[in-house]
This record gives sequence, structure tokens and C-alpha cells, in this order.
Amino acid sequence: MPFALRISGRSQLLSPQSQLQPPLSSFIMAVHSGSSAPPSIPGFLLSAQDSESLKRDVAQLLERDNIRFPGAQPVSFARKHLAEIQQREYFLCEKTDGIRCLLYLTFIDRGHVIEPLTILIDRKNNYYETEVPLRFPYHASIQNPEQFLYGTVLDGELVNDITPDGGRQLIFYIFDCLAVDNTNMTAKTLDKRIGHMQERCIKPWQKYMKWSQTGPQRNPFVVKEKQFQPAYHLSNLFDNVLPNLKHGNDGLIFTCKSSRYVFGTDQGILKWKPPHENTIDFRLRLGDFPLFDPEDGEEGLIPDYDAMPESFHLLVNHGSRDYRHFANLTVTPEEWTMFKSLEQRLDGRIIECYRTVEGQWRFKKEDDGTPRWRDDKTDANHISTVNSVLESIEQPVTEDDLRRAESKVKEAVYRLRKEEAAHFQHEQQEHAKKRKIGEVHN
Repeated sequence: MPFALRISGRSQLLSPQSQLQPPLSSFIMAVHSGSSAPPSIPGFLLSAQDSESLKRDVAQLLERDNIRFPGAQPVSFARKHLAEIQQREYFLCEKTDGIRCLLYLTFIDRGHVIEPLTILIDRKNNYYETEVPLRFPYHASIQNPEQFLYGTVLDGELVNDITPDGGRQLIFYIFDCLAVDNTNMTAKTLDKRIGHMQERCIKPWQKYMKWSQTGPQRNPFVVKEKQFQPAYHLSNLFDNVLPNLKHGNDGLIFTCKSSRYVFGTDQGILKWKPPHENTIDFRLRLGDFPLFDPEDGEEGLIPDYDAMPESFHLLVNHGSRDYRHFANLTVTPEEWTMFKSLEQRLDGRIIECYRTVEGQWRFKKEDDGTPRWRDDKTDANHISTVNSVLESIEQPVTEDDLRRAESKVKEAVYRLRKEEAAHFQHEQQEHAKKRKIGEVHN
């Protein structure tokens, strides 16, 4: 049963049950100066009943037999991946610090009219309907107001870009495409997925926005395509792209050009972070509180919930809601005072942590010094992910390592492209031979 923690005469709930999830409203995260994550997903959360049919529609569109969140998840960049990016061609982009979402473009039949419906799907598989839908024009009839694009699922990141006047603009940066115009794209390679997305979605959208811009736009956010570069443009990313970003960044993403879209963990998506940014998302479990005598005439001691717990357990997900102790979080008395001042539930919550050079586990801080809670996630990292991150921590790949590998990656990519072109030419020649043989026999 939950127990009440009393702080300065106020009561808040902390649950010792690891399976207790934060309320959906706790997904709203504070935006601090320098943070690019928006405070919340725009729109309103659909109930489980209202989102059920939409989840089935997405599963059917993607030809899946379940309605779970279909988004791909990267693996941490390890030393072995320096060789991997020389064996297959990878696309490279910056890793945006925002809210990961899928953008689902569909429609709603109101009886007398069919209108576009815009849904954002977070990693908890919650569905949010934007109050004002995005109208993506149909690529074959851009200026026809009665036609619009639907049956489309795009993968991206919601982020607040800093504007020239110091304000913020909500952007959805697209970096992949699962489906477009009622066609499942997940079996296609990354370059083909991006090509279809550009031709049927991005370019028509840009033309439509330019053509229709006669007054203030009421769109809930701006849609932009994330810019990819060859994997050997590492120095350009570090020297020119990252310093000029309008939003937060915590690393690089390498995505294999020749891979299909994978639901869940994808070994073809490599997440590189600077060594100090390699973090793990744990579930926090508060240890026992010290006992004291309240001197109220009753016998026995009771927990002092105002005092700092004896320990802060960090739990790792081993699957099927099996959480096991991994390490203890180091918390100072001053930080415990800050924890209490938040007046938020702590126990059972997902917290992002890093390992110090001394081997201690510490929580990653927001700009105001508070912990980075991962309320956007249902579960802590799986043990396989933890092991992958630990490998990156113990055998880190530094920026200098990547820069030194750049010329070798470039040589390898040029070789791979040459081999691919030769293979394509051979196939064309074989196809032409078969066509001629068929013409002779006919």
C-alpha cells in the first residue's frame, strides 16, 4: 500500500511498489533554460477506449500482429562499431534532445465531411490528438483542398528551437518513415524510405505551405526533415553543424542505409554519445527510512520520512516486469533536501543516471539542478541495453576516435558505392540479355 510522506506539513504519495507507474499528467516535463524538450506533447491525450481503434489501424497499416509502440530503438556505439561503419554504408545526423514521437496522419469521417486527423504517439504508446490537424496535401493534387495525405506514419523528435528573438518554436523533426500514403515502407531500405517520404510528403508539404501562406498559420507545430550526411562527414558535424544547432543535442546517430525498419531494438541504428553523456535509465526504489520515537505515548518506533533513506536503489529491467537491483544511487544530504522540495512522488520513477570516474552512480541534472526524470518512458532500460551502455562507458569511443576514423570510413564508403554500382550494372546487363533471348524465342 502507498504510504504518505509528510514534508513541511504537506503530504505526497510515494509508492514502494515498482510496478506503480507515474500518472500520465507527470509526462509534462519542466522546460529549463537551455533545454530543448517541449513542456508537453501538443493536443489532448486520448483515452484507452478512444485510441484502441487507432492502434489497430496503425498495426494493420504496418502489417503487425500487435498494437505495441512500433518505433525503432538504437544501440549504444561501441568500439566494434568503428569497424561496422566501414563495412556497411551509414547515414549520419545529430541526436536531438527532445521528445521522441511517431506522427500518424489519418482521417476522421464526420458524416457530411472527411477531415484530416493528426495523432502523436509517444514511447508509452499514448495517443495524442492535436487540436488543429496538420493538412498534408495529396502529392498528386497539391492545390486541391478536398484531398490530403493520410495513412502515413513518420518517426521523429518534438523539439523547441530557439528563434532569433530568443523565443521558442515547436518543431517536429522527421528522421524516418514507416508508412506513407497507405503503403507500408518498413520492408524498404532507409534510402528508399527517405526517398518516398520526400516525394510524397515533405516536398508537397513545402510547396503547399509556400502556396497557401496568406496569413498566420494555426498549425500545432512546424514539420521539418532532419538532415542526413554521409558517415564520413564527422568533422563537419562536430565543427559546423553541432555548434550552430537551434536546439539541444546529446550526440550523433548512425543509421544503416541498407537496413529495413525494425520494430524495437535495431542493431543498425547506432547512438554515439560523448563519454560523459553515456547514461542509463533506472527505476528508483527508496530504501528504508531511519526509525525514531515520536514520543506520542505509543510504544515502538516509526519511520522518519523526513530523514534521508538509508539507500537509493537503482533497478534494471530484466523483462516481464522483473526488476532487479543493479547499484545504489549516490545522493548528498543537500540533494535529498532538493528531492523533498519537489513535492513529487519519487519511488518507482524512472531516473536518468551516469557513472562517475570514481564508479559512483549519480543522477543527470537538468539546468536547474533537479534530476532528469524519464516520465516519457514506461520502463527502465532493459539489461541488454544496460550492458551495451556499460561497454560504451568502459571502452568509450571519443570524438577524437571518430575524427581519426573519418578517412578510413570515407575510403570504405567509396569502395562500397563502387561495388554497389558494379552490381547494379551487372544486373542491368543480365536483364537486357534475358529480354533479348525472350524476343528471339517469341
